[in-house]
Amino acid sequence: MELLEEIDTIIEEVKDEANNLKIAESKEEEKEALREMLDALMRGARQVQEKLDQFNDRRYR
Repeated sequence: MELLEEIDTIIEEVKDEANNLKIAESKEEEKEALREMLDALMRGARQVQEKLDQFNDRRYR
Protein backbone atom coordinates (compact mmCIF):
# COMPACT_ATOMS: atom_id res chain seq x y z
CA MET A 1 0.00 0.00 0.00
CA GLU A 2 2.13 2.82 -1.30
CA LEU A 3 -0.56 5.42 -0.61
CA LEU A 4 -0.78 4.44 3.06
CA GLU A 5 2.97 4.82 3.44
CA GLU A 6 2.81 8.27 1.87
CA ILE A 7 -0.04 9.25 4.19
CA ASP A 8 1.92 8.00 7.20
CA THR A 9 4.86 10.13 6.11
CA ILE A 10 2.63 13.18 5.78
CA ILE A 11 1.13 12.57 9.22
CA GLU A 12 4.62 12.43 10.70
CA GLU A 13 5.54 15.69 8.96
CA VAL A 14 2.45 17.38 10.39
CA LYS A 15 3.28 16.08 13.88
CA ASP A 16 6.84 17.38 13.58
CA GLU A 17 5.61 20.79 12.50
CA ALA A 18 3.04 20.83 15.32
CA ASN A 19 5.91 20.30 17.74
CA ASN A 20 7.85 23.08 16.01
CA LEU A 21 4.81 25.33 16.45
CA LYS A 22 4.71 24.55 20.17
CA ILE A 23 8.35 25.50 20.67
CA ALA A 24 8.36 28.48 18.32
CA GLU A 25 9.93 31.53 19.88
CA SER A 26 8.72 34.12 17.41
CA LYS A 27 5.76 34.83 15.18
CA GLU A 28 7.93 34.10 12.14
CA GLU A 29 8.73 30.60 13.43
CA GLU A 30 5.03 30.04 14.14
CA LYS A 31 4.08 31.12 10.61
CA GLU A 32 6.76 28.89 9.08
CA ALA A 33 5.53 25.87 11.05
CA LEU A 34 1.94 26.58 10.00
CA ARG A 35 2.97 26.94 6.34
CA GLU A 36 4.81 23.62 6.47
CA MET A 37 1.79 21.95 8.07
CA LEU A 38 -0.49 23.37 5.39
CA ASP A 39 1.85 22.23 2.61
CA ALA A 40 1.94 18.68 3.99
CA LEU A 41 -1.83 18.55 4.44
CA MET A 42 -2.48 19.90 0.94
CA ARG A 43 -0.07 17.37 -0.55
CA GLY A 44 -1.91 14.60 1.29
CA ALA A 45 -5.28 15.86 0.13
CA ARG A 46 -4.07 15.92 -3.49
CA GLN A 47 -2.75 12.37 -3.24
CA VAL A 48 -6.00 11.08 -1.77
CA GLN A 49 -8.02 12.93 -4.42
CA GLU A 50 -5.87 11.45 -7.19
CA LYS A 51 -6.41 7.96 -5.78
CA LEU A 52 -10.16 8.52 -5.63
CA ASP A 53 -10.16 9.82 -9.20
CA GLN A 54 -8.25 6.72 -10.36
CA PHE A 55 -10.75 4.50 -8.58
CA ASN A 56 -13.71 6.33 -10.10
CA ASP A 57 -12.19 6.22 -13.60
CA ARG A 58 -11.82 2.43 -13.38
CA ARG A 59 -15.25 2.04 -11.86
CA TYR A 60 -17.10 3.89 -14.60
CA ARG A 61 -15.28 2.45 -17.59
